[in-house]
Amino acid sequence: MTEAASITLARITAGVVCVFGAVVLASAFLRYLTVLPGDAAVAIVVELPLVVVGGWAARRLRPVHAPPLIWSAAAIIWGAAAAAGCALLANEGLGGLWAKSAGPAFAATWSASLSAPLNEELLKVCGVVMVVLAAPQVIRGPLDGMIIGALTGLGFQAAENVTYGLNAVALHGALDPASAILSSAGYRIGVTGLGSHWAMTAVAGAGVGYVVRRGRSGFPPALACLLAAMAMHALFDAPYVPVLAKVSVNLAAVAVFYLVLRRRYTARARGFLAGQVAAGTLSSSQAADLVSRFCRRRSVRLAASGPEREAVRAGQQRVLAELDIAAG
Repeated sequence: MTEAASITLARITAGVVCVFGAVVLASAFLRYLTVLPGDAAVAIVVELPLVVVGGWAARRLRPVHAPPLIWSAAAIIWGAAAAAGCALLANEGLGGLWAKSAGPAFAATWSASLSAPLNEELLKVCGVVMVVLAAPQVIRGPLDGMIIGALTGLGFQAAENVTYGLNAVALHGALDPASAILSSAGYRIGVTGLGSHWAMTAVAGAGVGYVVRRGRSGFPPALACLLAAMAMHALFDAPYVPVLAKVSVNLAAVAVFYLVLRRRYTARARGFLAGQVAAGTLSSSQAADLVSRFCRRRSVRLAASGPEREAVRAGQQRVLAELDIAAG
């Protein structure tokens, strides 16, 4: 199979799985969509700022320039549809397994912290893998994988928030559906959101980037990243642990991991640009402009409109593509 055929197959497969997951979610919450369509719409709409602002912030975390918007959106969609829908089925199956093997009381207490880390982290990180297969140029290393992983987790987080909001309606006897939905969203966005799925899958996604960059030698760190994400998830769902402790630990873990990867990325990027300056390919001012988003946009604006401006933009994209390979 040619590379083009493999990419096409990956894109079709990802689309089919996303549709399947969306159908599963819609079927599971059909009663809300039909009986309380307005409140279901509220549950979805209140998550849009999380997706928009969170997606913007995650993309800005990538140094030098953001990942492509279309594949950032694809990662969010995978998390919200494919991963969330398939996880709904998997959690039901594993919940029944724990109840049969250890009893209903054990399952009620520990099912979430035992089931979700196993299936949800695997399903979410599959979204990062699908981006690698469907758009090989997007993820060049662990930092790229971390950003795409954060976006995938963000999509999952938003979809899960919707389901929790709808379930809150039933828990409150449907007496005030809008209030129940808004209270649930406020808690899951404003309190637990900082250490939730985006952080877990960011760590797991970095592991995929290690494999992309290092090949077979990247599998040990990739496994370590996946296990770390699962541990973060297990902590997040564990009973008896204060919520703020869960959020703080997960946020601190992903922050430290990101800062380490960012430092390595920027060091390699500056080394690449310094090499270009030494070779006479770029001037020192051009190299300095390429590192800054603002300076790149200013260089384009200062160029005369038409062919000259397009030439400046094309030159920037060419060097940035080479930088991604060198620094990823």
